[in-house]
Amino acid sequence: MKESTRSVLLVTARTLAAAICVAVVVVARATAGWGSLAIMLVALGGLLAVLASYNRRFR
Repeated sequence: MKESTRSVLLVTARTLAAAICVAVVVVARATAGWGSLAIMLVALGGLLAVLASYNRRFR
């Protein structure tokens, strides 16, 4: 696979993953309880993983 195609796919995957995590946090925020808190924490962890994978390139 060409490097330009790979980078476009990677950016698209990261953007999609970040959008899904944000959507999960917004949806889980509507309800109260420990389950919703756990779901929001998992989504936050997903956002941090996306950020870490982005920043790995600039070490």
